[in-house]
Amino acid sequence: MLNLHFLYLGMKKLLLLLFIPFVCFGQEDIERYKVYNTTNIYTCLLLDSATGQIWQLQIGLPDVDRLKSVLSDKKLTETLAGYTQQHNKDMKYWEENYNSKADSIVSVKDKEYYKPLSLENKLNDDYYYPIAKNGRFKLYPTGNSYNFIMVDTINGKTYQVQWNIDKDKRFVIRFY
Repeated sequence: MLNLHFLYLGMKKLLLLLFIPFVCFGQEDIERYKVYNTTNIYTCLLLDSATGQIWQLQIGLPDVDRLKSVLSDKKLTETLAGYTQQHNKDMKYWEENYNSKADSIVSVKDKEYYKPLSLENKLNDDYYYPIAKNGRFKLYPTGNSYNFIMVDTINGKTYQVQWNIDKDKRFVIRFY
Protein backbone atom coordinates (compact mmCIF):
# COMPACT_ATOMS: atom_id res chain seq x y z
CA MET A 1 0.00 0.00 0.00
CA LEU A 2 2.83 2.39 0.90
CA ASN A 3 4.57 1.68 -2.43
CA LEU A 4 1.43 2.62 -4.35
CA HIS A 5 1.28 5.93 -2.49
CA PHE A 6 4.88 6.78 -3.47
CA LEU A 7 4.21 5.69 -7.04
CA TYR A 8 1.15 7.98 -7.16
CA LEU A 9 3.17 10.95 -5.81
CA GLY A 10 5.95 10.24 -8.30
CA MET A 11 3.50 10.22 -11.20
CA LYS A 12 1.98 13.54 -10.09
CA LYS A 13 5.43 15.14 -10.00
CA LEU A 14 6.30 13.71 -13.41
CA LEU A 15 3.07 15.07 -14.94
CA LEU A 16 3.72 18.46 -13.35
CA LEU A 17 7.26 18.57 -14.77
CA LEU A 18 5.95 17.68 -18.23
CA PHE A 19 3.24 20.37 -18.06
CA ILE A 20 5.46 23.29 -16.88
CA PRO A 21 7.29 23.82 -20.21
CA PHE A 22 3.96 24.23 -22.05
CA VAL A 23 2.81 26.91 -19.63
CA CYS A 24 6.11 28.75 -19.29
CA PHE A 25 7.11 28.87 -22.92
CA GLY A 26 3.74 29.09 -24.66
CA GLN A 27 4.03 32.83 -25.43
CA GLU A 28 7.46 32.40 -27.06
CA ASP A 29 5.97 30.24 -29.83
CA ILE A 30 3.78 33.07 -31.07
CA GLU A 31 5.51 35.29 -33.61
CA ARG A 32 5.54 39.02 -32.95
CA TYR A 33 6.00 40.05 -36.57
CA LYS A 34 4.17 38.30 -39.42
CA VAL A 35 4.33 38.82 -43.18
CA TYR A 36 1.11 38.56 -45.20
CA ASN A 37 1.04 38.17 -48.97
CA THR A 38 -1.17 40.43 -51.08
CA THR A 39 -2.43 39.68 -54.59
CA ASN A 40 0.39 41.89 -55.90
CA ILE A 41 3.45 39.63 -56.18
CA TYR A 42 5.75 42.56 -55.35
CA THR A 43 3.90 43.75 -52.22
CA CYS A 44 3.55 42.18 -48.75
CA LEU A 45 2.28 43.51 -45.44
CA LEU A 46 4.29 43.28 -42.21
CA LEU A 47 2.14 43.16 -39.08
CA ASP A 48 3.31 43.70 -35.51
CA SER A 49 0.92 41.16 -33.98
CA ALA A 50 1.33 42.67 -30.49
CA THR A 51 0.56 46.34 -31.25
CA GLY A 52 -1.36 46.31 -34.55
CA GLN A 53 1.19 48.44 -36.40
CA ILE A 54 1.47 47.63 -40.13
CA TRP A 55 4.07 48.31 -42.81
CA GLN A 56 3.82 47.80 -46.57
CA LEU A 57 6.83 46.00 -48.03
CA GLN A 58 7.64 46.36 -51.71
CA ILE A 59 9.95 43.65 -52.97
CA GLY A 60 12.79 45.06 -55.04
CA LEU A 61 13.51 44.40 -58.64
CA PRO A 62 16.78 45.23 -60.39
CA ASP A 63 15.37 48.56 -61.63
CA VAL A 64 13.17 49.38 -58.57
CA ASP A 65 14.18 50.04 -54.97
CA ARG A 66 12.92 47.90 -52.13
CA LEU A 67 10.62 49.94 -49.89
CA LYS A 68 9.22 49.65 -46.39
CA SER A 69 6.38 52.14 -46.03
CA VAL A 70 4.33 52.87 -42.94
CA LEU A 71 0.72 51.79 -43.39
CA SER A 72 -0.24 52.40 -39.76
CA ASP A 73 2.24 53.43 -37.09
CA LYS A 74 -0.42 53.96 -34.41
CA LYS A 75 -0.05 51.45 -31.58
CA LEU A 76 -3.45 49.97 -30.77
CA THR A 77 -2.08 48.44 -27.56
CA GLU A 78 0.57 49.38 -25.01
CA THR A 79 3.04 47.41 -22.94
CA LEU A 80 2.57 47.06 -19.22
CA ALA A 81 5.68 49.22 -18.74
CA GLY A 82 4.15 51.94 -20.94
CA TYR A 83 0.91 51.98 -18.95
CA THR A 84 2.85 52.08 -15.69
CA GLN A 85 4.97 55.00 -16.87
CA GLN A 86 1.91 56.96 -18.01
CA HIS A 87 0.07 56.20 -14.76
CA ASN A 88 3.02 57.49 -12.73
CA LYS A 89 3.02 60.72 -14.78
CA ASP A 90 -0.73 61.12 -14.27
CA MET A 91 -0.41 60.57 -10.52
CA LYS A 92 2.45 63.10 -10.27
CA TYR A 93 0.39 65.68 -12.19
CA TRP A 94 -2.62 65.06 -9.93
CA GLU A 95 -0.49 65.31 -6.78
CA GLU A 96 1.10 68.60 -7.87
CA ASN A 97 -2.03 70.26 -9.25
CA TYR A 98 -4.83 68.95 -7.05
CA ASN A 99 -3.95 66.86 -4.02
CA SER A 100 -1.14 69.03 -2.64
CA LYS A 101 -3.29 72.18 -2.73
CA ALA A 102 -5.18 73.35 0.32
CA ASP A 103 -8.90 72.54 0.48
CA SER A 104 -9.64 76.26 0.16
CA ILE A 105 -7.93 76.32 -3.28
CA VAL A 106 -9.06 72.94 -4.65
CA SER A 107 -12.14 71.34 -3.14
CA VAL A 108 -12.07 67.81 -1.78
CA LYS A 109 -14.70 66.93 -4.38
CA ASP A 110 -12.43 68.15 -7.21
CA LYS A 111 -9.43 66.33 -5.76
CA GLU A 112 -11.36 63.07 -5.81
CA TYR A 113 -12.90 63.74 -9.22
CA TYR A 114 -9.57 64.40 -10.95
CA LYS A 115 -7.70 61.59 -9.23
CA PRO A 116 -6.61 59.02 -11.86
CA LEU A 117 -7.95 55.49 -11.68
CA SER A 118 -5.65 53.02 -10.01
CA LEU A 119 -3.32 51.17 -12.35
CA GLU A 120 -4.94 47.89 -11.32
CA ASN A 121 -8.40 49.16 -12.32
CA LYS A 122 -7.09 50.40 -15.67
CA LEU A 123 -5.40 47.11 -16.50
CA ASN A 124 -8.51 45.11 -15.64
CA ASP A 125 -10.38 46.96 -18.41
CA ASP A 126 -8.87 45.40 -21.55
CA TYR A 127 -11.33 47.22 -23.82
CA TYR A 128 -9.93 50.68 -23.01
CA TYR A 129 -6.44 49.70 -21.80
CA PRO A 130 -5.39 46.82 -24.06
CA ILE A 131 -2.03 45.25 -23.26
CA ALA A 132 0.32 44.28 -26.10
CA LYS A 133 0.64 40.50 -26.51
CA ASN A 134 2.23 38.56 -29.34
CA GLY A 135 -0.46 37.14 -31.63
CA ARG A 136 -3.11 39.61 -30.47
CA PHE A 137 -3.71 41.01 -34.00
CA LYS A 138 -4.30 38.99 -37.16
CA LEU A 139 -4.93 39.97 -40.79
CA TYR A 140 -7.53 38.30 -43.02
CA PRO A 141 -7.73 38.88 -46.80
CA THR A 142 -10.99 40.03 -48.36
CA GLY A 143 -12.39 39.77 -51.88
CA ASN A 144 -10.87 43.20 -52.61
CA SER A 145 -7.17 42.75 -53.39
CA TYR A 146 -6.26 46.03 -51.66
CA ASN A 147 -8.12 45.35 -48.41
CA PHE A 148 -7.63 43.16 -45.37
CA ILE A 149 -9.59 42.88 -42.13
CA MET A 150 -7.49 43.14 -38.98
CA VAL A 151 -8.96 41.54 -35.86
CA ASP A 152 -7.98 42.06 -32.23
CA THR A 153 -8.33 38.43 -31.16
CA ILE A 154 -8.79 39.37 -27.49
CA ASN A 155 -11.54 42.01 -27.52
CA GLY A 156 -12.94 41.50 -31.03
CA LYS A 157 -12.32 45.01 -32.39
CA THR A 158 -12.04 44.95 -36.18
CA TYR A 159 -10.28 47.29 -38.60
CA GLN A 160 -10.30 47.80 -42.36
CA VAL A 161 -6.72 47.82 -43.67
CA GLN A 162 -6.18 49.22 -47.15
CA TRP A 163 -2.77 49.11 -48.77
CA ASN A 164 -1.86 50.85 -52.01
CA ILE A 165 1.14 52.01 -53.98
CA ASP A 166 -0.31 55.53 -53.73
CA LYS A 167 0.36 56.84 -50.20
CA ASP A 168 -2.90 58.85 -50.12
CA LYS A 169 -4.94 55.66 -50.58
CA ARG A 170 -3.48 53.76 -47.59
CA PHE A 171 -5.32 53.62 -44.30
CA VAL A 172 -6.38 51.61 -41.25
CA ILE A 173 -9.82 52.46 -39.88
CA ARG A 174 -11.83 50.80 -37.13
CA PHE A 175 -15.29 49.31 -37.71
CA TYR A 176 -17.85 50.60 -35.19
